Amino acid sequence: LHTGLCNKIAVLVSVPAAYAPSFTLPEAQQDACLKVPRKPGAPHWQGENWCWQWMKHIGCYHSSGTMTWLEAQNRTASFRLAPPVEEARMEPLAEPGICEHASFGAPVHDAQPEEVNEAQAWFDANVSVFVLNMPDDFDRLQYMSTRLRQLGISFERIPGIDMSQSGAYAKAKRSGLISKEFNFSVANAVAKTEYQNMEGIVGTVGCAAAHLRAMAFAVSQGNVTGRPLALILEDDAELEDDFVVKLRRLVTTEAPCDWEAISLRTMCPYGICVSPHLTRVLPDGNEPVDRCRHGVNYGFYAMLYPAHALESVHERLCKTVWNNSRPHCLDVDVALASISNEVAYYAVPGFQNPGFLSTGHVESRRGEINMAWLDEPEHEEDAQPVLLTDIVHSMEQRVKDMVNN
Repeated sequence: LHTGLCNKIAVLVSVPAAYAPSFTLPEAQQDACLKVPRKPGAPHWQGENWCWQWMKHIGCYHSSGTMTWLEAQNRTASFRLAPPVEEARMEPLAEPGICEHASFGAPVHDAQPEEVNEAQAWFDANVSVFVLNMPDDFDRLQYMSTRLRQLGISFERIPGIDMSQSGAYAKAKRSGLISKEFNFSVANAVAKTEYQNMEGIVGTVGCAAAHLRAMAFAVSQGNVTGRPLALILEDDAELEDDFVVKLRRLVTTEAPCDWEAISLRTMCPYGICVSPHLTRVLPDGNEPVDRCRHGVNYGFYAMLYPAHALESVHERLCKTVWNNSRPHCLDVDVALASISNEVAYYAVPGFQNPGFLSTGHVESRRGEINMAWLDEPEHEEDAQPVLLTDIVHSMEQRVKDMVNN
């Protein structure tokens, strides 16, 4: 990485291939966690740790990720669904003393005007910003435009993809946004099994395709503008007032020089704390591979990538996402976390408050779209294929025009 885009003295975490750490509890607690009452309607597999399942549901999902894992275990133990901390500490984040503190997300109060100006200049020179927004969602676009303008941030809009619209899936498949090997009907049938326990995947497929398209476009723009970093935002991410200062500090003083992706807000983080505001994401070894290690490291609200690594990350993520037999990998955040033993993926814990951004001021449309029905999606129309490279080249020309103007 270029000077000023990482901390050259930060310790790099060595992650062996196929490494996926799981809890090592004392035998008595491990046996007790196998016998804890199951959550009604939840999937089950041999050796499932029900203390961990309840800890995620009570301590993370129900709290919208605001609890630290220590608070989550204490809360779950109060219902006798997890061991008390004094008997056996469950540590989804190793080295919790480094980053497992909500107060570490506090607003920056010590930035002098000189630092603020330097941070803005650094951001303008180094970061290209993209916002994912549904074509018909003008209110969200207006809200996002206003907020980013207040922060002095310019951006490029990337249209989202509503797979419930007639012909949208076939068009995405022909253009290469969705792998030709992916079969919606097969994946949807697998998703609805008791083991996978997914209600629908239409919106999830569209969300994945949109994020992957944004990544491809970011590669193209990086070639044009020369900016070394790409920030992809979902349109419900509301950046904090001190976002630019915090981002510069994070990248230049905390990010190890091997980083290939950073989530600026991750719910239910799993991995190891490496600095006050960063975890090294790791796959959750307590969860099966064929469920994509699903259940932790949620959130693609604000994703930062170094341009030099983005094409490789995009390629590896595509291979993971478009898998008929593992529909949970259609969630791009889950998919990237599942291969974090291959990709140097870091994340800011979501319980750090307020952190870099907030979410939830508008409802996600993905759940609603997920319940839509696609009529024979694999029965594609006869039409000349449009290559993904053509789409990227078209976007690249728009960037050139924008720069020249």
